[in-house]
Amino acid sequence: MNTRKPNFFGPRFTASVSAIAIAGLLAPVGHAQEETTPAEASSRRLDTVTVVAQKKEESIQDVPIAISAFGEDALDRAQIEDATDLQLSIPNAVLVGNENLTIRGIGGGGVGAFINFAGIGQVPQNEFFDLERIEVLRGPQGTLYGRNTTGGAVNIITRKPGAEFGGDLNLQIGNFNTVRVGGAVNIPISDQIGQRFAGYSQKRDGFTENLFTGNNIDDRDQWAVRSTTSFDLGDTKADLVLGYFEENSSRAREAKRLCTADPVLGCSATSLGFDSPASQTTILQSLIGFTGVASGGLIYAGAPNPTDLRQVSADYDPTYDAEQFYGTLNIDHDFGSLVLTSVTGFNWNESVGTTDWDNAALPYRFTAPLTYSLNEDTVITTNQLRTTDSFATDNQTWTQEVRLGTQFDGRFNYVAGLFYSDSKSSTAFRTWHPAIEYLQRALGRPPQTWFVNTETPESRQEAWAVFGEGYLELGPDTNLTVGARYTEEERSIRTRAIVLTPVLPFTLADLEGDKWTGKIAVDHKADLPMTDETLLFASVSTGFKSGGLNPGSNVKPSFDEETVTAFELGAKNTLLDGSMRANLSGFYYDYAGLQLAQRINASFVTSNADAKVWGLEGEFTWAPADGWLLDSNVSYLNTEIGDFSTVDAANPAQSATATSPVVFINLQGNELPHSPEFKVKVGGQYSWDTGRGDWEATLRADAAWQSKYFSREFNIATDQIDAWGFLDFQAKLASADKGWEVSAYVKNLTDEDNITNIIIEDALIGRYRNARILEPRTYGIILKKDF
Repeated sequence: MNTRKPNFFGPRFTASVSAIAIAGLLAPVGHAQEETTPAEASSRRLDTVTVVAQKKEESIQDVPIAISAFGEDALDRAQIEDATDLQLSIPNAVLVGNENLTIRGIGGGGVGAFINFAGIGQVPQNEFFDLERIEVLRGPQGTLYGRNTTGGAVNIITRKPGAEFGGDLNLQIGNFNTVRVGGAVNIPISDQIGQRFAGYSQKRDGFTENLFTGNNIDDRDQWAVRSTTSFDLGDTKADLVLGYFEENSSRAREAKRLCTADPVLGCSATSLGFDSPASQTTILQSLIGFTGVASGGLIYAGAPNPTDLRQVSADYDPTYDAEQFYGTLNIDHDFGSLVLTSVTGFNWNESVGTTDWDNAALPYRFTAPLTYSLNEDTVITTNQLRTTDSFATDNQTWTQEVRLGTQFDGRFNYVAGLFYSDSKSSTAFRTWHPAIEYLQRALGRPPQTWFVNTETPESRQEAWAVFGEGYLELGPDTNLTVGARYTEEERSIRTRAIVLTPVLPFTLADLEGDKWTGKIAVDHKADLPMTDETLLFASVSTGFKSGGLNPGSNVKPSFDEETVTAFELGAKNTLLDGSMRANLSGFYYDYAGLQLAQRINASFVTSNADAKVWGLEGEFTWAPADGWLLDSNVSYLNTEIGDFSTVDAANPAQSATATSPVVFINLQGNELPHSPEFKVKVGGQYSWDTGRGDWEATLRADAAWQSKYFSREFNIATDQIDAWGFLDFQAKLASADKGWEVSAYVKNLTDEDNITNIIIEDALIGRYRNARILEPRTYGIILKKDF
């Protein structure tokens, strides 16, 4: 079954990209040293990238951690507008379902998200705007960043006010009727107080056509604003950031139904196609008679499913409404040799997404009109069979960190601190179907049972920790880092699942735990003949992701903590008189109780399994000649699940003739989900003086490719995500004196339909798969004016 247009990123493309990434960046080193004079090389010296990965400002080349960092210029040249773009510029990173980042095979909440160092995260749908920098730390960060960072951490650092009045305005116009307006203004109120406002508004048509309703779905209508107030009181400095985001779109949680009809399972576990599920296998087919006006036909019979991945036929267009309000307050007081820092964070966000549950426009008709609930707010009377599902969340989080860092002239320095967080949330996943409603009504059950209702009205988590890292100079070029963190936490939950049952009481559960994590690292600045500077580092660290409570379970819904012991070796190299950086790392992880999120019928259940992970990474930047800049990252990843037995919802009885009794299968040796073995990105640009005033022109191209991977730990045929790639181009004309910039861009030039995730749906509706897809070809122009 061919689910997409021809893929132009086959083995030949893979070999070409790999050759460019490795040979094109490394092989010329000796040649460039022979032909480049010191004066020429110094004019091409790469800018220093400053990061705060160890919660103090340092050059990225001096930090013994694998980091990808993107300043304002890097974000602009790589066209990184949101998390979907960000994943492409990070080795061993995949954005699962266009929402959750997986790094080195570890996701599912194992990658911590921070705004201005406060662990409050960001709504994934909100675009990046007016940022100073994004830092992505790969590997466990348990010492300084705490629990739930077993995969890494992402720091989003917003831009602060400057000393002078100014700002910028930008306008983006593109295909799909894209219009994006943004800007920022910097207002110096006094010598001690600065203010900055920033924001954007974006609208565009949907990327997917619904042939039944005639509408384009998966559109965007969203906006965000941010206020930043900075105080400079001498030894005390503070930044208060307040932000708000809102979206009202037809964003589709799942973009396309895929299925090869199977008379036992509903949809095959071995192949994907454009069929509808075999209706006779579903419980809903059996229940339809309770409506009293059933026609006797099969529910899915004749339901269309276009073979184009950008087309659907559904009788309900999706809706998505989201809001977020967040605030961070960072205060630093300089005592001279000591710096006391306070970081306070608050985040509230809620969202409701509703879509067509069966993802179809069913030709089935009742023999007479029925009155039933289409969703929580709508009752309809019709002879059509229509269904919806809705996922709602409401979260609130407070965090507080206080730490003390030293600036001693001697051989020893340290960072030590305290951390507290309090998080409350509620979630609800509900599905409406007339067969379910009429069955429950026939049984005399109340309205709150007339739909599938998996709800957790209350979930709370409190945690506190004490942490620290010490840095000892063992010699003029050698340092030792020793770190530790102790965390205690309490969790509680109130949850239930009503699926064709009477009203059930809520299940109450709580969980307490504590954990020590630690780190030992050594780094050494080596004097090598082939490099200007080289930092060698090795580390052993431990991390953990706290245990938790499964929502929607009617039994004690706990799962165990996840722990990791991580070994890492790396080298950060500056070459060719500062015109090249080549950073390399290798790692090995031993996971105990790795948390895997599994879809089992109407619920997501987290299970624990052991796993081994190892890999290699390289990041390269090179300015080979005046006006030229090349960058690349290359990665290899090997993942293996340990002894772990579970039931596959795609084929619970492991049978071609039955769905029961369930059979447990051992997944030992399987790959972790969302873990492509190879990933490559290559980018290059050339800039030149146009000879007309101070106008400078730039042409840039980016290409990326990653190998196949699996969407689930079962690694069966219908879990496989094929290898995919993309090509981007942009052209820019800019005048620094006049403050004008105009650029034209095209993303995904060859218009690939790149599937990034496949989710299995409930057995109630036939176990069909829902696919998520990257954006199609987009193009447009951007005008920007600085003032």
